[in-house]
Amino acid sequence: MSKRLTLVALTSLLLGACSQGGHQDLVAYTEQVRSSSVPSADPVPKMPELVRIDYTGRAFRNPFEPAPLNAPEQNANTPGCPQPNLDREREELESLGLDQFTLVGTMRTNAEGQVALISTNQSRLYRVSMGDYLGLNLGQVTEITPNYIMISEWVPAGDGCWQQRNTALRLPGSQGSSDL
Repeated sequence: MSKRLTLVALTSLLLGACSQGGHQDLVAYTEQVRSSSVPSADPVPKMPELVRIDYTGRAFRNPFEPAPLNAPEQNANTPGCPQPNLDREREELESLGLDQFTLVGTMRTNAEGQVALISTNQSRLYRVSMGDYLGLNLGQVTEITPNYIMISEWVPAGDGCWQQRNTALRLPGSQGSSDL
């Protein structure tokens, strides 16, 4: 019991030594530093008042709708220029560029002959036959082989005429250029 009493007395003596009496110089120095320090941040600059501007783009094309086909005007002084059929109804696959298609494979059917399976970058699979249209440049499938499909596109030449360009959509991993 005397050991316990000695321990309690030593603990109280130790705690009494850590009292506030010995830290007056530290408290005074802290108060002096706090009173002498001034924040050095610059004041926030005044923001200019925003002026409301009405949207005047109603006369321009809506960027969220498909772009119209930019067909050059057919001039009367350019007879014999090749022209695509711009009056036909556009198909679903003509709203995507050829770079968004991947040739998945080809197969032969009894009814349609050689057909190709292509997928879009939205992971949709389509069956394409000879004569089908796809791509943004009025492309039409002209040849289907086991390794590629050939697409004949119409490109405006700028003088009222059009030029045809052949592009091959190849199976991934097969050799060759995409433009022939």
